[in-house]
Amino acid sequence: MLGSTKVNHLMQDLWCLILVLGSSYAVYRFCRHRSERLGFALCLLGASAAMTGHRL
Repeated sequence: MLGSTKVNHLMQDLWCLILVLGSSYAVYRFCRHRSERLGFALCLLGASAAMTGHRL
């Protein structure tokens, strides 16, 4: 059985994932009109930096 602390951490991680995915998609959509490769690269870079920072 999951304790309330574990559920709280799970919900925080899920919320962080949703925010990272949403912001990465927004960066991609913004940069896509100029250069699709640049938008994709910035999307991946931002997502990986955010998730790495979240785990530290």
